[in-house]
Amino acid sequence: MILKNKITDPLQDLQLDSFTKLNNLLKINHHSPSAAQLPLGFYVFSRLFCTQEERRMFDGNANMAAGVAVGDAVQWHYADTIWSFNPNQKKLAPHKHKKLSKEEAIAKAVEKFSTYVPVNDKDKDKKEKYLETIPQTIQQAFIVFDQLGASKATEVVAEDSINHVDERLSLPIVGRTDLHFKDFKSVEQSTDAPSPSHVSSDALFLSVLELKTTWQTPGKIKKDGSRGFSLARLPSSPSKNHLKQLGFYAEVKKPCNPKLVYVTADGFQVFTKENCADLEPKNLHNYYEALVKDCMRIERLLARHIDLEEPEMILQEIARDVDPDFESFYWNIGHEFLNKAKKIWSSI
Repeated sequence: MILKNKITDPLQDLQLDSFTKLNNLLKINHHSPSAAQLPLGFYVFSRLFCTQEERRMFDGNANMAAGVAVGDAVQWHYADTIWSFNPNQKKLAPHKHKKLSKEEAIAKAVEKFSTYVPVNDKDKDKKEKYLETIPQTIQQAFIVFDQLGASKATEVVAEDSINHVDERLSLPIVGRTDLHFKDFKSVEQSTDAPSPSHVSSDALFLSVLELKTTWQTPGKIKKDGSRGFSLARLPSSPSKNHLKQLGFYAEVKKPCNPKLVYVTADGFQVFTKENCADLEPKNLHNYYEALVKDCMRIERLLARHIDLEEPEMILQEIARDVDPDFESFYWNIGHEFLNKAKKIWSSI
């Protein structure tokens, strides 16, 4: 977060008035827009029975890895400041960033994705296919981000960590923006915002850009032994999960103009308040309210057995209260962790 030319860590010295027991016993100290929308069974396993280090060992997939590579390329090219974990300070910290050219960013992203280790034969085929199309996908992202003003902005920030305390919740919600920058044009277009002539240079009127990628879907093995792929499709409307994420940004970064960008190798789709009613301020607020309800549901579950005092007993009772659907794609995390989860629920 940048205020009055001073960059501060929004997580530093965070004070929670309640849920101290939850923090101490279960090591849960915040919500996130993505975690809050997980199925409860998977949330309980991944957040309560696994450490952060173990979660990083979950099997991924080529789609996720390719999406990360595209997002990295965008940040490497546009960002003046990137927030990342500082191992010496042991906290998130801003780092001034020397921008890469578009060609350098693409090459670095392809190199990064090439190190991804597929989890099975289908994933291997996806990796090979996406290696072919990642450069075009990044090029599409560059086209749309240039159109949205990222190349002309004076201070572009990536991965800014946002901390927000809602009085209805015992834990804060913490999220990270893909890219944001001051955008006075957005202020002029907003009926709720003051005119630029009455805005101080320190005011945070932000254009928040959230990037999502979609990829070719693998099909059946053809007669020649290769795998067929269908074209990646752009959505006709935004995902509800993505809208809750943007609702969070809009609630915390007022006034701002969030935009949701979907990119494929062949094109892009941008959803804004001008072309999508879901992104109008009143509707984004409703999506934020839905996110808060998701967080409240989690807090009720976690607090239900907190008086038992012993962490193992609390975990066991929480696990009894949810019924995981192990057939869901969420559980494509590797046999080791899937078996660990099944063992937990078979023993209660």
